[in-house]
Amino acid sequence: MNAEANVGDEGAKGRAQAEMSGSGETEGELSRRALSATAQQAADVETASRRVLLGARHDLKLESGKATTTCQCLAVALGSATESGMAWSGVAPQLDPNMQLSIALSSEGQPCQGEPKQSLGASYWGYRLSGNDVVVLVEAARAGRPQTSGAIVPKPVGSGQVFVAPASSRLPYGRPLEGKGMCKIGNPGPARTAPFSELEVGSDAPRPATGDVTFGSRNLVPNQTEAVPSTIEIPSD
Repeated sequence: MNAEANVGDEGAKGRAQAEMSGSGETEGELSRRALSATAQQAADVETASRRVLLGARHDLKLESGKATTTCQCLAVALGSATESGMAWSGVAPQLDPNMQLSIALSSEGQPCQGEPKQSLGASYWGYRLSGNDVVVLVEAARAGRPQTSGAIVPKPVGSGQVFVAPASSRLPYGRPLEGKGMCKIGNPGPARTAPFSELEVGSDAPRPATGDVTFGSRNLVPNQTEAVPSTIEIPSD
């Protein structure tokens, strides 16, 4: 009887030790997974902190004589941050070539009919997404408001294009040199396959413009009345 009891006790102890050992392995695996997930989250946060934000760039201007496209009253350069025509006051940011483009514009030295008398020249206002296209809106700079000559904008999706248009129907900046519609700037670099993100469409986009901008059947900013919108600054790094 004593022998059977001892054998039974030893068997129970062995099973208990095996179960404890298995539990420890499981807990260790869970701990490793948790640490791995935490490390990945930290890496994602670090990547996001280095990401160049979309919007106005006061450290970017158009290099004289280096425009890639000309619209009414406006010269424009579009491409990577190191593209010819991009004049940075500091170090050029590192953009994602598959997702972002820099744009520099200026009305200085451009023949211009219909320019407002109090205008200090063309100034970047913001952008709108239209299908796979990106439409950059340009306003008239006024005294007391910052004049912005450059920006980082989303790269159009697929065969989409970047266009420039005046932010108000009463402004001449950015209209096509001939015909109706908008002034086509292009879409240099590799084709983008990823759709526009909520960030590009939403919180980093400016509020609706003031003043109607109608091109053919496309009304970009309907139901507004003020002729000239205010300058809107979008967060930048």
